[in-house]
Amino acid sequence: MRGVGTWGRCLSVMVLVVTMTVAGCRTADAEPVVPADGYGFSVGASQIWMSAEDADRELDAAALTNARWMRVHVDWHAVERVKGEYDWGYVDHWIDGARARGMRVLGLITNTPDWAKAPGTALYAPPIDPDDYATFAAAVAKRYRDRVTDWELWNEPNLPRFLGFAESRAAVYVGLLKAAYPAIKAVQPNSTVISAGLSPAVGVDGPANFLNDMYVNGAKGYFDAVAMHPYVFPTGLAADPDNAWSDLARAHDVMTLNGDGDKKVWMTEFGAPTSDPAAEGVSQQEQATQILDVLAGLAAAGWAGPAFIYSIRDVDTANPGNREDNFGALLTTDFQPKFTAGVLAR
Repeated sequence: MRGVGTWGRCLSVMVLVVTMTVAGCRTADAEPVVPADGYGFSVGASQIWMSAEDADRELDAAALTNARWMRVHVDWHAVERVKGEYDWGYVDHWIDGARARGMRVLGLITNTPDWAKAPGTALYAPPIDPDDYATFAAAVAKRYRDRVTDWELWNEPNLPRFLGFAESRAAVYVGLLKAAYPAIKAVQPNSTVISAGLSPAVGVDGPANFLNDMYVNGAKGYFDAVAMHPYVFPTGLAADPDNAWSDLARAHDVMTLNGDGDKKVWMTEFGAPTSDPAAEGVSQQEQATQILDVLAGLAAAGWAGPAFIYSIRDVDTANPGNREDNFGALLTTDFQPKFTAGVLAR
């Protein structure tokens, strides 16, 4: 489809960047090539239970790079366990900590509290009433309107795990968009509200197919940008062009066909785990290569917004058999620097 060829032409540029940068001593003339809107980090659900001390150490590590963004997980389930009662503690800490270190914040508003979803459903099930989600989103925007102007509505709804097993998850998700987007805009008219990051997947759950279904269900006009999660591990960009990387071009084609070609695509998660090869892991050096490849490729795309590396620190470096425990780009679990920390250092 249109756009895939452009990505292919970018590969020679990215290979040169990686050769200069990852090989060893980064010099002033070999700075990583990054998107015009910059890059940052996404931490995920661990932000909810992480101690303030550990959070500060992760924020400090991010501040040693040229990161301009921090994605903060505003967990509805954790913040509003009882309807109408809010506990903003960890959210305040991450938002204020990121801003104090010179980073802008993207707030991810996701996960349904027990009182708002059907009995017996999983944490990631959608609310029974989308207006409940909209009310919470408006409360978040109101509290942080002087500190945060960028919001992401939900996470990876194209996967059953993250939006239940409804027959038409796109329709369910668009219902959330239609409720929450105007609710935030009523509080923050000049905010940027982006749709949920879409995960790599195949078939009807594939990002381009899911995005097309969103348009079919009336999503147009209810987001200011689209979010994607272009994870390319373990093979990387060059080894398999028909992967999450080319999903970006296909998704942007869908946007263009629906009159939204001028809107940006934000990469709200990407990265690679340093788990065992059997757990789809790569070496620390290859992790750095893949991160730089994606950043450089996005820099060549006029429609790419900010990019968020997932994540800062491993959950459990001592468990290499679990890829989800080893996505840290900067730090091991015990705060030892990983290879990418040196590559991205100021």
